[in-house]
Amino acid sequence: MSAKHIDRRRFIVKRACALIMVTALFAAVDGQVASADEVYNTNSKPPTDGRVGSNYTPAYAVNQVQFWHDFRPKVVEKELAAAQRHFGIKTLRVYLHNINFDEEKDVFMANLEKFLTICEKHGIKPGFVFFDDCHRDDGIFLDKPTTPVKGWHNGRWAWCPQVRDRDPEDLQKFKPYVQEVVRAHRTDKRVLFWEVFNEPTPLFRKTKWGKYSDQLKRAGYQWAKDVKPIQPVLNCNFTQGEAWTDSDVSDIVDSHLYQSVGPAWDKKADANTKKGTVITEAGARWYGPRRDFGEPCSVLHWLEDRRTAGKSTPGVYLCWELMAGNTNTRWHWVDKAGNPEPTMPWCGLMWPDATPVSLAESEASLRYTTGQGRALFFDDFQDSRFPQRPGWKVSGNTPGVLRVSPGPRMVTGDPEWNDYLVESLVMLKDSTCSALLMVRLNYPQAGNTKSGGHYYVGFDTKTLYLGKTINNDWQTLVTYDLGRLECKVVAGVWNHIRVEANGNRLRVWFNRMHPSSDPENGLRIEYTDTDMPVLSGNIGVMAVRADAWYDNLVVIPVQEAKRAERTEMPQQEPQGDGLRPAP
Repeated sequence: MSAKHIDRRRFIVKRACALIMVTALFAAVDGQVASADEVYNTNSKPPTDGRVGSNYTPAYAVNQVQFWHDFRPKVVEKELAAAQRHFGIKTLRVYLHNINFDEEKDVFMANLEKFLTICEKHGIKPGFVFFDDCHRDDGIFLDKPTTPVKGWHNGRWAWCPQVRDRDPEDLQKFKPYVQEVVRAHRTDKRVLFWEVFNEPTPLFRKTKWGKYSDQLKRAGYQWAKDVKPIQPVLNCNFTQGEAWTDSDVSDIVDSHLYQSVGPAWDKKADANTKKGTVITEAGARWYGPRRDFGEPCSVLHWLEDRRTAGKSTPGVYLCWELMAGNTNTRWHWVDKAGNPEPTMPWCGLMWPDATPVSLAESEASLRYTTGQGRALFFDDFQDSRFPQRPGWKVSGNTPGVLRVSPGPRMVTGDPEWNDYLVESLVMLKDSTCSALLMVRLNYPQAGNTKSGGHYYVGFDTKTLYLGKTINNDWQTLVTYDLGRLECKVVAGVWNHIRVEANGNRLRVWFNRMHPSSDPENGLRIEYTDTDMPVLSGNIGVMAVRADAWYDNLVVIPVQEAKRAERTEMPQQEPQGDGLRPAP
């Protein structure tokens, strides 16, 4: 390295250090630094209670190493602003890595401060994770690899430490990593918690790394506690009898759940009432023909039920991660490199353009976190097997979904609704089935035979179509060949459909995928109706030839959706809508 480069690096380091000092001063003035005498003591109401968040890696990064090395403040600003706006996010769980600390400590610490400053701006308190035994155990370096592996869940995610850095005789090498980071923010109220080890290899399995990880977990806890932080210090713990439960080296029960919401969730929430529980990995969506893993709407419904009953409401980190980005967790754990895109991401609340994957999930989260939603109508079908709802009828033995059999359409809503978006998950239960979502549905009025009508969006395994009905005359207006999509429609798999009716213009999104595989960003049909357009009406559902299931149905006024778009942060980079009409 030349003298010029050395001077330049020194200048950058000095500026970074100055930034840390100045920001810390402002934080102290703002009341974000606690008294030096304060320290966290285990209690029944941990600071994580009541908070909704997600795990966070920016959409551009393949892992935590790239995030901190290639830190992009404008992207982080855009994503966190959207998270707060669309979901009421109040916390994030964020992974650190010793590679960044060991190889560029000053840059890493400066970036950590920048991140906290952005979080504070949006009312978000992050918790940080030091070590991890998940996914790639070696081959990750400071600046490579950074190319995502299509189809491979967390294909570039980094064990921390990497195998090459694991010496059972030298755990102390990581003590500065833990203590210097914690010490710099020991009294910083912007930090919610410190988590020593995510999913350490279980000791009882007698594998090569079980003993090592257990020792590092325990040493790391003590290193952090020795600094006397005001924040709780956490650890995951997998016993022979139960996965990710209470530990003697965790100030809060640090739990992970990937299963349908039920008794197991209450068991974790109440595992140790003297400590409280935080569910740092709170489920994921349905995936292909597999079961529900604890999708966000059902988790939020469970939390609301606990709150109504006067029970504790543990903090939850939904759907594994915030961004459906380059970590590729939109695929399932068992998927292999090269697998096609799924019809619905397994994990990730927002697309790389910082828009919600699901408007229903956004609505459920806003209602829980803020007490206010945006929707004209929202139903997650979670509250009972046979809910009593005007206009809806649920049949069959499957709770949590609307089962529709072939025959009459089912209708709800208000005939005065005009410009709105309607969104639903839809599953064909047989390959012969067609499922319909109807908008602006009306019935003929006395003396006006032309007043009845609606638009319908339907699909089977091969074709998506937009049609119009006037006086029981069904006309197909536009079709879209679903064979063009990488994700295929098959029976027994959920599909995601969104329809916008705005004036005489209709747009249909269907099974949006990651932009690397979907230049249309999910927009499959655009149509302007110039022939007696239907301008208001209810919504409805209908199945043809076989059963169809519907779930997480939401209706949002177009103006509400546009208002959310207009409040995007001004510093975000221009995205363009990337939408194109179907031929």
